[in-house]
Amino acid sequence: MSDKVVSFERAQRRPDPARVQEFAETARRLQRERQESADVVARALRETPREEWPRLATRPDLRNSGALNRLESEVSARLEKEPQEALLLSDLAASIAETLPPDSYPAVVLAQLRAHAWKDRAQALAYIGRYPEALEALDRAESRLSFGSLTHDRAIVRYVRALTLQKVNRFEESREMLAECRAVFRDFGDDRLQLFCGIAEGIQLYRERAFRAAYDVFISLIEVARALGDGLSEARLLNNLGYCAMEIGAYAMARIHLSEATARFTERGLTIEAVRSDMTFGRLLVQTGQIEAGLRHLHAARGAFLMHGLSEDAGVCGLFIVEAFMALDRYAEAAQLTDEITAQFSGPLFNERALVAVRHLQSAFARHVATVEIVRRVRVFIDALQANPSLEFAM
Repeated sequence: MSDKVVSFERAQRRPDPARVQEFAETARRLQRERQESADVVARALRETPREEWPRLATRPDLRNSGALNRLESEVSARLEKEPQEALLLSDLAASIAETLPPDSYPAVVLAQLRAHAWKDRAQALAYIGRYPEALEALDRAESRLSFGSLTHDRAIVRYVRALTLQKVNRFEESREMLAECRAVFRDFGDDRLQLFCGIAEGIQLYRERAFRAAYDVFISLIEVARALGDGLSEARLLNNLGYCAMEIGAYAMARIHLSEATARFTERGLTIEAVRSDMTFGRLLVQTGQIEAGLRHLHAARGAFLMHGLSEDAGVCGLFIVEAFMALDRYAEAAQLTDEITAQFSGPLFNERALVAVRHLQSAFARHVATVEIVRRVRVFIDALQANPSLEFAM
């Protein structure tokens, strides 16, 4: 049986009045649930300790489309501020969506609810670097979208997949998928998601080290974001422009872009994005010889990463600090910080290969043979592990 959308002559085939009434009643129900659930979800999360959020999946007043819609908004809002909370909420939403009775909504509505819940879980997993699990969640999301009428929903899921594929260096697949998604969004008149595809294409160029081409893409999208009134996308574009400008040696422009981006993120309460932007600003200062000033930014960024439970980000930021210490001949401080970073990477959630690399650096400090080149090699290797977790560190 096919759910493919086919054309037909309206004069020969009229809508079934019963189906029209069913769709109208479902639409009214979804709108009512959305209005009623906003306060219910907010209160439940506020009154329940974070570690007990999973048990909320059994609460009858949260087992509906409105609550799932609100949880989707909560995941999106917390992703940049409290990524671990976003992950917990995405898990809660997926649990609720998958256990809704088959007769609770029309099949197409259930498919949408479940697909978007898994899509949100994938985004949360990818944000903290758990890419294989994110791709598995996206497989589940796509498997729910077997209806031909859900083309736009499917394109959203595939857009998130394209972003995740970039992070594991599967660039050709990502490029093809983004082109496909952009065409769908254009057909639906979805200018905002077309913008997102453009930003993703620029990010891919950056990952492929085509920095000038990426800069040109991002600068061309600034006016698009402004025309749409999308201040958040504008802030992210400024941040990306700063990264590209730094790579092509346009340091004055990089400084302007990164400062503006950090300010915009801070204004919007996007703590993690602001921290990452400020870390890059610190790297820029170190790279241009203002090492002490750069270290202040890097120390602040590392502290913020640790406070938010982003230990891997804190470790990578710490390696930038170790590199700066070495440039200032502050060998003892570099060695001490390396010991702290090694302890951070000893947890069960980290790739053992990352631990091998930082232990190699730790050993080099213990034997007084550590160099800036070794620090940089370890940092580059740990960054590469995100895309290829099976890499081996060359001693």
